[in-house]
Amino acid sequence: MSEPTTNQRQPAIPGLEVEATAVVGIGLGLTGLALGLRPRLAPVALALTALTAALFRNPRRVPPDEPRTIFAVADGQVQGVREVYEHRFVHSDCLRLTTVVGPLDVPICRAPTAGRVVYLEQLMGDHRPLRDPHAPERNQRLYIGLETAWGPILLAIIASPLGRWLRCETTQGATLNAGARIASIRFGGQVDLYIQRDVLDPLVAPGARTLAGRSRLGAVVA
Repeated sequence: MSEPTTNQRQPAIPGLEVEATAVVGIGLGLTGLALGLRPRLAPVALALTALTAALFRNPRRVPPDEPRTIFAVADGQVQGVREVYEHRFVHSDCLRLTTVVGPLDVPICRAPTAGRVVYLEQLMGDHRPLRDPHAPERNQRLYIGLETAWGPILLAIIASPLGRWLRCETTQGATLNAGARIASIRFGGQVDLYIQRDVLDPLVAPGARTLAGRSRLGAVVA
C-alpha cells in the first residue's frame, strides 16, 4: 500500500521537508568550512544543522488498511480522553481526544480517517501556554471538519506560544484518505479530535505516545 498522496513537491532529501533542503546544505557547507578554518566551531554548525533537520522531518507514513480505525492526527503524547459537547461543527456529545505535540516532534498533521473536508476555519489569536484553560479558544488555531461514512469529526489544531507557524495544507471540499497530510505546526502545539461519543471505542490512555497516521486512537463501533 502506498503512502497517501499530496500535491506537494517531493523533498530533495528523503525524510525532510523541501524547505529544509537548502538550510541543511548550507549548514553542512559551513561545517566543512569550520573544520578547515576554526575546528572548534564545527560542532556548533553541525548541531544547528541537525536541529534544523529534526524540526523539518517528514517521515513516510502509510496507515494500515483499516477503514474502521481512527488514527493519530499528530506525533505527540495523549493528554486526555474526555466527554464534552462540541458546538462548532459536530453539535453533539463527543469524545475529545487531546494530543500534545512537543517542540521536537514531527510537525505534520494527518487525516485520522477517510473523509471529505466540509468545514475549514483558521483563526489568529494569543500565544498562551497550553496549560492555560483558555488557550484552546484563544490561541492561533485551525479547525478542520470531516464528513465520514459514519458521522462528522472535528479536528482543532492549536498553536503553542512557540508554535506560531501553523499552516493549513488542505482545502474545502477535498476528499482525503486516512493518513493524508492536512496541516503542519512547528515548535509544538495541541491537537483535539472530536468524535460523537457513541461512535468510538478508545484504544489509548493518557500518557500514550502517538505517531501520526500510524497509531490507533480508537475503533469505530457505530
